[in-house]
Amino acid sequence: MWLRFVFGMASVLLALNVWASEVKQVKWPDLQPDSVTLRSAVGKMNQEEKVRLMRAVQQRELKAMLDNGKLKATDLTQNDIKLIKENYSDLKALIVEIEAFEKKRTTEMSQALNNQLVQIDGYLLPLKQNGKKVTEFLLVPVIGACIHVPAPPPNQMIVVQYPKGYEQGELFAPVTIVGKLTIKSSKANLALADGASDVAVGYMMAASDVLEYKKSAAK
Repeated sequence: MWLRFVFGMASVLLALNVWASEVKQVKWPDLQPDSVTLRSAVGKMNQEEKVRLMRAVQQRELKAMLDNGKLKATDLTQNDIKLIKENYSDLKALIVEIEAFEKKRTTEMSQALNNQLVQIDGYLLPLKQNGKKVTEFLLVPVIGACIHVPAPPPNQMIVVQYPKGYEQGELFAPVTIVGKLTIKSSKANLALADGASDVAVGYMMAASDVLEYKKSAAK
């Protein structure tokens, strides 16, 4: 009998270890596409080059505001005029690449995480409840997201389904979620203080666990 018990416990522990090894701990930036080459190119710049790149981006934005009428020439400060006159033609290609990637980063999902078992920390915004327990909610990366505009991009929000229900304690308290993450576009209707609002969401998760966030669990 004891031998059977020992073997039984060994099997349970082995299963738990395999499960734990399959859970991918992710952070919110992991849910967005990455560009290793672009990040490397900017990372190799010295501080002076990075400041110059920043001014080049600011110059491009300033010119765009003038072109689309959001800013009048009479509204320009002396610093604005000085910035417009600076020559950053050598950085044009890099800035165009950065802008294209930034659009991709905020609109596309991470294909590598599709159908993966993950663990992620975030803040819970209730969508459906069963009594005092939340059975479906929106998980967001920062406290108060969606309550104030603009909402995070779709790849920074997850609709979490948890039929077992989670009894939410303190409002805006962070939680840790474990479950299968899938790419799925949807609209989440949030009940806010000043009415309801639909927000675009890029991910869905079928949660196996919803836990109170512990600092020791953060990576």
